Amino acid sequence: MAKHAFLSAAWLDAVDALRPEWPEPPAELAGLLINLIVKGGPDGDVQVHTNSGVVARGLDASATTTVTVPFEVAERLYVKNDPSLVMTAIMSGDLTIEGDSAQVMALIGVQGEPTAEQLAFQRKIQDLTA
Repeated sequence: MAKHAFLSAAWLDAVDALRPEWPEPPAELAGLLINLIVKGGPDGDVQVHTNSGVVARGLDASATTTVTVPFEVAERLYVKNDPSLVMTAIMSGDLTIEGDSAQVMALIGVQGEPTAEQLAFQRKIQDLTA
């Protein structure tokens, strides 16, 4: 499997190709719609949104929350499933939230163990990420 820089056009294409395999999201993420503006990526700033944990291109006009986040924080959260930098980024002002901050806390505070299907899919995302 080819590897691509996180959030590059090629990475987003590869993730789009996996869309039929995307597992059922954790209950905390079901229906959660957040716009993300990721700053400082390899291809510059990127606008995406997450709907029930599924990342897609562009901002969604119906989202009530927009998060501006540094690239390394987004990568750590989505690829490595490690939310540890998120609170630090919020406290330092590197991550800003417009709208409902409770949605962001739900996104980073998913509880419980991932299912085998979710873990397998996470490995696919990690495998295609350079």
